[in-house]
Amino acid sequence: MTSDKPMTSRFDELFSPERLRQNWQMTTAPVFEPPQASFNLDIHARYHELQRLISEKFPDAARLSVKFDELVGTINQAFPLDDTAPDGTAKETAISLLEQLEELLWALDLSLEEQG
Repeated sequence: MTSDKPMTSRFDELFSPERLRQNWQMTTAPVFEPPQASFNLDIHARYHELQRLISEKFPDAARLSVKFDELVGTINQAFPLDDTAPDGTAKETAISLLEQLEELLWALDLSLEEQG
């Protein structure tokens, strides 16, 4: 029976809460986050792609040039490509302008369906 006692204490040592906590508190590798300028550049690229697709689908897309210009200005304020600080309210304005653009595109789509 005395031979079991050293084995038990060794198990207690191996599975002690202090030792197990060391394994639980492992450090994780940092998550790579792309720089803000890269993110902003992606936003601009996506907007220009959207504008290209709209002009391909709708022959009357030139009528929306004022909205496009307004939206470009707002996107430039919200997601600047230089080192200027972004305008916090510009993001909300950009979302509102995109919603307006969506409604106008819906109306243009309806007029194309009526013509075709």
